[in-house]
Amino acid sequence: MLRNLALAGVLAAATAFAAPASAAVIFSDNFNGENAGNGALNFASFTNWNVLGGGTVDLIGVTGGYDLLPGNGLYVDLDGSTGKIGALTTKATFGPDSYTLTFSLAGSQRQDGNDTVDVMFGSTLLQSITLPDSANFSTFTINFTAASTEALAFIGQGPSDNQSLLLDNVVLSTADQQPVPEPMTLALFGAGLTGLALRRRKKA
Repeated sequence: MLRNLALAGVLAAATAFAAPASAAVIFSDNFNGENAGNGALNFASFTNWNVLGGGTVDLIGVTGGYDLLPGNGLYVDLDGSTGKIGALTTKATFGPDSYTLTFSLAGSQRQDGNDTVDVMFGSTLLQSITLPDSANFSTFTINFTAASTEALAFIGQGPSDNQSLLLDNVVLSTADQQPVPEPMTLALFGAGLTGLALRRRKKA
């Protein structure tokens, strides 16, 4: 009986210890709610983003006008229509933690060759991505650990020709963490091992 109880304690502790921690989405934007669902050149009134760097970005994807990849709702051209690229930066900042960032990027669709976007967290370059103008939307994933509180940014790189990579579906989540055993879990685990030891000593 004692052995069975001890084994039950070990199994309960092991089960609790192995329970996975789940990721949590802390930021998500597909741009479809901007500007009452309408596109706009040199758009700067984003709900969740600031346009910095002295340049501009275009909010496009409207049926019948600047819908370069139909069926994707609204999305952002990271080089607006003023001849100077803007930096799209989150209004929110995110503190020290481990994160998973996913987003969709496509080529400019306008036969201008390759374009590049730098994905930044504060002053840290997370990844520099170059795509040909003909590339359709693809999903990219970046896992990173932040040591300080910063904003997330997507910065188009030259040339400033009023067309760059297209951005959509930005999601930032806390990364899955290894579970940390709670004190009660450790106590159950210890009790189970103690019970097994006593059982073996009694037999000896």
